[in-house]
Order: sequence, then C-alpha cells, then structure tokens
Amino acid sequence: MDKSALISKLAIKNGLMLAAVSIIVSLTLHFIDPVLIYTSFVAQIGIFILFIALLVVVGINIRKEIGGFWTFGEAFKAFLIISLILALTATLYNVVLMKFIDPDLPQRAAAAIEDAQRAMMEKFGMASEQIDEAMAKAGNMQEKLEPNFKNIFTSFGVSLALYGVLSLILSAILKKKQPIVLDSFPKES
Repeated sequence: MDKSALISKLAIKNGLMLAAVSIIVSLTLHFIDPVLIYTSFVAQIGIFILFIALLVVVGINIRKEIGGFWTFGEAFKAFLIISLILALTATLYNVVLMKFIDPDLPQRAAAAIEDAQRAMMEKFGMASEQIDEAMAKAGNMQEKLEPNFKNIFTSFGVSLALYGVLSLILSAILKKKQPIVLDSFPKES
C-alpha cells in the first residue's frame, strides 16, 4: 500500500474512533446536565482542550505508523479527513439528539443560555433596559438551536472551518522531515 493510501486509511480509522469518543463525551454530559455544554464556558474549554490533545496523539500515532516522517501536505490530508468525519458526525449527532432523543432541548438550552447571558450582563452592572436591548439584538436563541436545514448547514460549515484551521496548525506543528543521510563517501583505493 502506498503512503498516501495508508494515510487515508489510518485517518479514516482514527477519525471514526474520535467521533465515537465525541459522541460518548456528549451523551455523558447530556445525561449529567442537558444544558451544561450550552451554558458552561469551563465545560466548552475542557472539551476543546481534550480534543486538541486527542488530535495530537492521533497525529503522532499516524506519523509513527507510516514510518515516522510526513510532509505538511500529508499531515494536513490526514487531519482534514479526520476533521471531515468529526464535523459530519457532530452535525448528525446534534440532529438526532434534538429531533429524536431530546426534542425539548432547543427550548431548554435557549432559556438557559438567555438566563446565563442576562446574569453575566447584570454582573457587569448593565441596566435592565440595556440588557433587554442586548437580548433583543441577539435574536431568538431557540430558532438558532432548532435543527432545521439552515442551522444544520451552518453548524456543519462552522465546524469544518474551525477543524480546518486546527488541521493547518497541527499539520505545521507535527510535520517531520526525513533526515538526509549521506552514505556515499569516496573510498580509498
């Protein structure tokens, strides 16, 4: 198997594995508190750091399995395949979650987000009129969370863009050139 095909195969395998981890983490958090991921900045940052660490580990493992060296382009290809799988899986998971598992989630999450935003603005000392104006400008949060075609497409696009940027960064960090070995020294006769 050539190197490019091996990279694709390993990226698909690891992408599916990370997608499964993502679903398990999401379901676990959902059963702990369905609106936690929407209202807790700490939970969001924790998940982000966890997945960056997992992507780095997966990238290093793929690099080892293909011989220990890969170019920026090969690394980017692997991370892009993994990113596509993660973005697609996350989008499908959210649709299934909000349509079938917990159809009331958009309404509850929207209310929790609005309450958290209102509390934060009050903490910063904003007047009640200013808070109402800011909440009106933000729009209807429930409409933004409903799993309709526009929101699904937007969510997938944003996820893919964010993962794409992360793929570029990780590819630049994890690329590793094969050292040049000079073994053709002139021999004495």
